[in-house]
Amino acid sequence: MTRTIRGFALLLAVLVTSSTEALGTPAVPSWTMGLNRLVEEAVRGFDGELSLYVLDVTSGEEYAYDAERPTYLSSAIKLGVMLEVMHQVDQRQLSWEETLTFTPEAIRDGMHRLHRAQPGDTLSVSTLLEAMMVDSDNAAADLLIQRVGVDNVQAQLAARGVRTGPVSSLLEERRRIYAKLDPRAQNLSPDQIRALGRHDSLESRARVLSKMMAPAAAWTGRDLDQAFQAFYADNVNSASMRDMGHLLQQVARCEGLSAASCTRAHALMRACQTGSARVAAGLPEAAAWAHKTGTQHRRACDLGFLSLPSGHTAVIAACTRNFWHVSDAERLFAFLGESLWRTLGAPEAQVSRSAE
Repeated sequence: MTRTIRGFALLLAVLVTSSTEALGTPAVPSWTMGLNRLVEEAVRGFDGELSLYVLDVTSGEEYAYDAERPTYLSSAIKLGVMLEVMHQVDQRQLSWEETLTFTPEAIRDGMHRLHRAQPGDTLSVSTLLEAMMVDSDNAAADLLIQRVGVDNVQAQLAARGVRTGPVSSLLEERRRIYAKLDPRAQNLSPDQIRALGRHDSLESRARVLSKMMAPAAAWTGRDLDQAFQAFYADNVNSASMRDMGHLLQQVARCEGLSAASCTRAHALMRACQTGSARVAAGLPEAAAWAHKTGTQHRRACDLGFLSLPSGHTAVIAACTRNFWHVSDAERLFAFLGESLWRTLGAPEAQVSRSAE
């Protein structure tokens, strides 16, 4: 019986192959096979998991590695915020010069450019967008989310074909994480959230949270790690790398954006100051890489598009999870950048592809 099944499977494979050849279906691009070998080699040495989607925007050739899995984006969700801000500006529902007021309620962890902002300071939409995209400032992001509406951000992503879990502000993200340990954490103030964010060590953060929520159990770093994992399972601010890759393709092509907004989006993504040890570290210094990163406990992402010597544009959407050290994830990202350049961007790869 086993031989019969195997024989049938072999016959079916031959028939499918013959039919494919008869129909003239194009062969798998050589660069994807080369990239796959390098990716599989890298993943074997990585103490975590990878989801990756690569697309040659010009040719439509693609490579996917666990690219359908919904993956927590962390600050890469700010791409959706940027697109909704630009949509509302293009629709004249918002202007770049409009100012928003910084208040005590606007304090966040992950304040970078806005860490010196004082209550009462006014900041233009243009300034806030730059702080969010270039420095990944969470206070700037949440001010913009509050202005354009979190539901509109989710609707913008959905209209562009990105299937997400619930889209949330950065403040609500943090509250949801800590509420996995105690529902009362939904009432933590922005200042308390910022204080918790100052502690990189889970053990230290768990001790501080225990004091804030007293009387409560004395939580440990392990308890907090489990809270993060439970939060990730809810798929908040999550999407697949394939969907995010298609979103990046739209941005690279300026789809759904005015010429002015598209120019601004590309400039902001090229100016991104975070993630220098990620994909960019594996690329030639002069390579034009426009991207947005995201980082959270045992999660890291780098998503963007790359101009190749051939004149083609390549989209790269990569997120990692379940590692213990960000430096390990960053080495993987750098290897991915180098591998992509070797297989798709290097001059010898272009010669090989033109001969196919």
